[in-house]
Amino acid sequence: MSSRRKAGFAVAAAVVTGLVVLCVVFAPGWLVGTSPGLAPADRLKAVNDVRATLLQALGGLLALAGVGLGALLTSRQLVLNRESRSIDLFTKAIDQLGAEQGPTRQGAVYALEQLADLDPRYRGHIHALLTSFICSRAPWEPEAADRESGPADDVSAAVAALGRGGMIEPDAGSELERVDLRNADLAGLAIPRVCFAGANLAGAVLRNADLTGATLTGTILRDADLRGADLTGADLAGADLAGIRADGTTRWPAGFPPPT
Repeated sequence: MSSRRKAGFAVAAAVVTGLVVLCVVFAPGWLVGTSPGLAPADRLKAVNDVRATLLQALGGLLALAGVGLGALLTSRQLVLNRESRSIDLFTKAIDQLGAEQGPTRQGAVYALEQLADLDPRYRGHIHALLTSFICSRAPWEPEAADRESGPADDVSAAVAALGRGGMIEPDAGSELERVDLRNADLAGLAIPRVCFAGANLAGAVLRNADLTGATLTGTILRDADLRGADLTGADLAGADLAGIRADGTTRWPAGFPPPT
């Protein structure tokens, strides 16, 4: 038991002892007083009656205090149990992110997203973990072979989790520079202030994606589907837009000439 808790129990015991002494010794006689017309026997009976009433009231108060203390301890235990479960889930998911099996890594992504919903204190950590996971699992390497399929399922799951935004704190940016998301299905993607600088999104489906304020400097968007995408305020300096699909619903940055 901690010294602070011991001190608290000592103070509580001293207070209870003082109240009992007050109710038994001092308060009854003071409350009854010294009325001149009151016989000694009647006065003694009145003092005892007052003493009994005070002790009953004190007992009721102590019982209520005990109930309140029990509820407080129970609530504290529930909080500690929840914190313990959050820590266990977080550490287990971190271990599973490095597993060799793809489904295990994908399950870890879903577990982290669930934890972000259950315990907001972990949101920033989970956001950083998932962005780092995507960058490490799908780095863009110019010498990489062409492919027709999108990224691996675990990477797609992490991108989708970020897109749902449950772990992204207000004003936080998502650093996804130089990632390989070729032919990824990113329809409806909405990651605030995402940075895809130097990334390869060739052939990606970005229909109705919210890319407002995105950093797309040097990003390869060749043959990407940008119909309905919102690129308001995005930085497209040096981006490769050859062969993109866009229409009248595509919103471009102010002053940016839409490619033909």
